[in-house]
Amino acid sequence: MNELLEAKLTITRIKTELLDLTGELVADDLTEKSYAIQRILRVVEHIEEHDVAVKEIIDTLAIKSILT
Repeated sequence: MNELLEAKLTITRIKTELLDLTGELVADDLTEKSYAIQRILRVVEHIEEHDVAVKEIIDTLAIKSILT
């Protein structure tokens, strides 16, 4: 279970870093960066849509432990 929670934490850290980078790009007033900003935000959206809730991980592990 620790490995799953560690993976979830890693994903959260990646999202945070991407959002920080996006904020820096937005703050920098160069217009050619809009494509990079859009790409980064799409990655964050993808992570948000496909991320697994910690409760789901715990519930899955609880079910597996009951079955075995």
